[in-house]
Amino acid sequence: MGFLALLSLVFLTSPACESKIDPDTGRIRLLLIGTHWQPVNQHGYNLIKSDPRIRIQASIEAANQLTGEEIRRRARIQFPRTRSRLSNEIDVVQIMFAPPWVFTPEQQQWVHDSIYEDGLGLALVHMGWQPCLTDPLLMCNRPEDWVSSVLYQAWPMEVVLGVSTKGSIYMEVVEETPVVNLPDFERMPLGFSGTDGPGLVYARPGALVHARWKAGKEDAIISTRYGNGTTLALPIMDFKAQNDAVKNWAYFVDYVLNRIYFAADVPIPEDLEVGHALRAAFSQFYEQKNQMVSLIDFVDKFGANTAPLHASIDELEDKNREASTLYIKGEYEAALEAVEEALGGLIEISGESTRIRNRALFWVYLTEYLVLSGTSMICGAVLWSLMVRRRYYREVKTTRLSERL
Repeated sequence: MGFLALLSLVFLTSPACESKIDPDTGRIRLLLIGTHWQPVNQHGYNLIKSDPRIRIQASIEAANQLTGEEIRRRARIQFPRTRSRLSNEIDVVQIMFAPPWVFTPEQQQWVHDSIYEDGLGLALVHMGWQPCLTDPLLMCNRPEDWVSSVLYQAWPMEVVLGVSTKGSIYMEVVEETPVVNLPDFERMPLGFSGTDGPGLVYARPGALVHARWKAGKEDAIISTRYGNGTTLALPIMDFKAQNDAVKNWAYFVDYVLNRIYFAADVPIPEDLEVGHALRAAFSQFYEQKNQMVSLIDFVDKFGANTAPLHASIDELEDKNREASTLYIKGEYEAALEAVEEALGGLIEISGESTRIRNRALFWVYLTEYLVLSGTSMICGAVLWSLMVRRRYYREVKTTRLSERL
């Protein structure tokens, strides 16, 4: 125990590692692999896309609705073609519930070597932490498959096959790192709500335990330095019950982003509240702008003049880019002022967009009303002619043909 404590102390007191970022833009170039696009994970995916400090270089989807052949085809297209390109163009790889066969053995070796030699960061989310309980025909993330992978050598924890932790949805902080040092972290249901907890793991020698499960005190969030790179593992989050942490935890945005910053050895803003306000504002701008663009595209179909709205959105995009540049430079107060100005502009033009939409829909409804009314009148006239006016005509009882017969 004394030896492990000494190793942990060395880890904690060692000088800060050099950040793994794009030297030209200062951004973290991210490669996503796994289930990030699925509806249950879509919110977290959008949070990543909204952050100015992160650039998603590629996203390789591995989901149950895709065949293994299709997943591997996407990996061939999206994954960097050489080891050199992986090291030079990617700063962090985040894998979320994906089996190792998504990669070829050669690609797994590239990731391993890039972590150890070039400082590539690795974030593991819901990776090999429990036995496979799904339909065998579906994609399954079996821990035993990962244990035999070369990439497993870079993991910060050992996986105990066939053993689960005690059922627990809450964690307690062990070390106040940016990954877990967030308000209300220990009160958030970030774990699995099934009968058993996730698969049992324990930190490897020299690894840092950020948090443990409250119920059984087993290791939960773990990181380590593997050669020149940082690897971080986080447990399952249960989305089945629409996790309250996703819906209502204000700092969920920081929980999602900080793990990527941590794996890239990029410091977060020292003032937690300013950094949180910035990230929340960037996320809000991203969501509201997308909603506004969708509304404008809808109104465009009815011939409304939306050119002024497009021009206004372009101006607000420039202001948001200005805020993003300031954020990357570390000028957080100025960045917050700029992004709040952009958000205010969106609110201002939302009223005008609503008026344009209502005006366009008014003519649509009026046209439909006139068409419906005209059709009803024609149908009524025809019906009146056939059913009412028929009494003005005498019934023909005999015809020339009947007389001949």
